[in-house]
Amino acid sequence: MATEVSICSNALRKLGDDPITSLTDDTERARLCNSFYESSRDSCLRSHPWNFAITRATLAQLSTTPAYGFSYQYALPTDPYCLRVLEMEYQDYIFKIENLAEQGRVLLTDEGEAKIIYIARVTDPSLFDSMFVDVLTAKLAVDLAYPITNSTTLQAQMQKLFERKLSEARSLDSTEGSTDSLISTVFTDFRAP
Repeated sequence: MATEVSICSNALRKLGDDPITSLTDDTERARLCNSFYESSRDSCLRSHPWNFAITRATLAQLSTTPAYGFSYQYALPTDPYCLRVLEMEYQDYIFKIENLAEQGRVLLTDEGEAKIIYIARVTDPSLFDSMFVDVLTAKLAVDLAYPITNSTTLQAQMQKLFERKLSEARSLDSTEGSTDSLISTVFTDFRAP
């Protein structure tokens, strides 16, 4: 079973470095892992509609309305946190995600009800798909390569590894589910995040 420490340690091993025993170890490599882990995880989660991270929610309509352009605004989920909205209940619904200083991230739409499918921030590594673990490990190796080794050559090699692992994992993850789900996932991949 994957843990934050095992994922970081495996990334360090790919760089020829020693593993860590904790993200709070009093070592530079543990501090770097601690610094990069969450942003690397969230970046990998946003990069594809991973089956293990897809969640559905009905959003709460906010009492204030958008300044212009849309009729309604809805608060995005915080538990689990919404990293990326994939679609509304009906794919032809038009929506936009914006960050409002007073309300945080909101969904704007003309629809009187907002049901969404979204990518949730999954923080428990035991819930990660095994191929996602490989992708995240490779992403961390990219992010850690230069700070750990001072080698842009090794960083470029890790980038190629990451791209290969991501492509393979996306391909396999996209084949899980019915044909309609597969078609939706393929088209969703090409939408701007």
